[in-house]
Parts: sequence; structure tokens; C-alpha cells
Amino acid sequence: MQTLEGGNNIVLYAPRRYGKTSLVNKALNELKAKGYKTVYLDFMSIYSKETFITNYTKAIVEEEGFSIEQTLKKIAGWLRGLVPSVSFDSSGNPSFSVSRIEGFEKEDSLKDVIDLPDKLASKEQEWIVAFDEFQEITTLNGESFEKLLRVCIQHHQNVSYIFLGSRTHLLKDMFNNKNRAFYNAAMLMNIDVIDKEESIAYVQSKFQQNIIDRETAGYIVDKAFLIPYYIQFISAELWQDNIITSKKITKETVDKAVDRIISLKSDYYWELTGRQTTYRKKVLKALSEMPDEIFSKETTKRFNLGAVSSTQKALEVLIEQGIVDKINKKYIFTDPLYSEFVKQYL
Repeated sequence: MQTLEGGNNIVLYAPRRYGKTSLVNKALNELKAKGYKTVYLDFMSIYSKETFITNYTKAIVEEEGFSIEQTLKKIAGWLRGLVPSVSFDSSGNPSFSVSRIEGFEKEDSLKDVIDLPDKLASKEQEWIVAFDEFQEITTLNGESFEKLLRVCIQHHQNVSYIFLGSRTHLLKDMFNNKNRAFYNAAMLMNIDVIDKEESIAYVQSKFQQNIIDRETAGYIVDKAFLIPYYIQFISAELWQDNIITSKKITKETVDKAVDRIISLKSDYYWELTGRQTTYRKKVLKALSEMPDEIFSKETTKRFNLGAVSSTQKALEVLIEQGIVDKINKKYIFTDPLYSEFVKQYL
């Protein structure tokens, strides 16, 4: 928040399910309470430049604070080749749309939409924009879109940006690679998992007293690789079961809960596994059982792996697919429950 209030841009990165979006939305809500205008746009919902234009304009219009009709009148003259409009259904619910006017360059229209927050902002009313899963911009004719967005926002005086994403290798390359448009355009921040002791205390606090002890809560946290989403996922399954049984939770009941979740997700996990080559399946199996020694001679021999370079290439593909991530030179499953599935069934 201090960085954004200082007028600087941030890149926030971490693997999936670490809580980036929740963290950013909490920060945006607190900044809004301080008087900032805030906009959140998830690039996972953007599949073309046209959807970017529509969804981003809609988010900006809704944040401006006046009636939608007033805001549309205000911004209409700033958008070349675009006619934003709103209609209402029989229940009075608004439906926003943007139509294009033939004869205008699409790039000009796109530039005008990107510049909207800066035109609406002032020193007295600054804006903060969050682009979630920002690395997905590379799927939208990436190079030209990246360059245009960078060219525009570098001139914005009263708007700060936070770019967040879960495909950390792609996001870091976008901002660290001298050949990319966003090189050095923002301060890089990564978030780690929440402190283990805090996570254990959190788990214990959500159950009735004496239902779960510290050691068992720690077992849940370890099973979840300390990832907040999966800590809550496993705990929710245990809580649901505990409503019926009212028994003390043990390591055995944790294992049974994990098995139930894996069973429910097994179709998806088998499909995910089926997409892999035989060699990548062996690498997944090795990683599930010996994550700290994936390149050791013992691992290579035990799982019949080839040269280290072949294992590295397999891991690179798995990273690209979002199944594995590399954190502090260590390879980990992004989904700890899939790791358990691989350990049990491959």
C-alpha cells in the first residue's frame, strides 16, 4: 500500500493459491477507504483486445462513482471509434457494451481505453489499477499489446499499477528481460506462504476447542505444503466430517480427508496425467517422492531417469503447464493433492 500510495508500480508474484488476489483486493478496499479510485481486472477473462476494451471500460465506468449514464457522457469524447452504451433489463439490471465505428484504427481505440484512468484521475483523486494474471497478456498478440500498454501507462501521472500473476517465470521475464516492453517498469515483490506457526494457530482457531491439537494442525499444514488455499481445503473437509462425528481430529482422519478429496478429483488428475509423456510421468513420480533430490544419482537410478538435462527439460514443460513451479531453486507441485495422487497411483 505504501508503494502504491507513493505513485509507484508493483509486480506481485507467487504460485497459484498463495492468496495474491485476496491480498490485493484487501489492499484495494483499504485504499478505496482512503479515497483512492481502484480498478481490478483479471486477464484470465480477457481473450481478445475487444474483450479487454469492453471489460476494462466497464470496470472503469463502474468505479467512477457517478451514474453510468453520466460517466458514459463524460468519457464518450475520449474514445475514438468506440460507442459505450448501457441498457437495462425488465428488472432494472444494467448491461454494458461497447460498439466500434468503422473507419477508425483499432489501436487508437485501444490506446484511448488504456488512457481512461489517467484522464479521470487528478492529484486530488488518484487511481490504482490491478491487473491479475497479467502474464496472460502474451496470448493477446502479446508483443504489440505489451508495447502499447507500456507506452501508454509510462505517461500516466496520477495512476499506479499493480501487476500480479501466478506463472512466476513468465511474469519475472516480462519485467526483468531487457528485450521486453515492461523491463524495469515496476518494483518486483514476491509473497511466500504464510508463516507455519501462524497457519497452525489459524487452523486450530477454526475448530471447536480440544478438537484438534497443535501437532495435527501442523500435519494438515505440511500436507498442504503450507499453501493457504489447500490448508483451508483440507480443513474444510475435516470440519464437514466433524459435524457428524464430533470426534477428535487425528493424523489418520487427516489422511482419510485427503484421500476423499483426491477421490473426488481423480477424474481431473487422471486426465492431467494422461497428457504427459512416459518420461514426464516418471519425473512426476520422482518429484512426488524425492522432491529435494530430484537430480541425485539415487533418484535417477530408482526411477530410471535419463540424463539430468532430460529431467530439466521435462520439468520446464511441467512448469509451462502450471503443474510444477520452481521456488528458491527447488521444484514443487503447485497442487499438493496432485502430488499425493501421483505418489499413490503412478
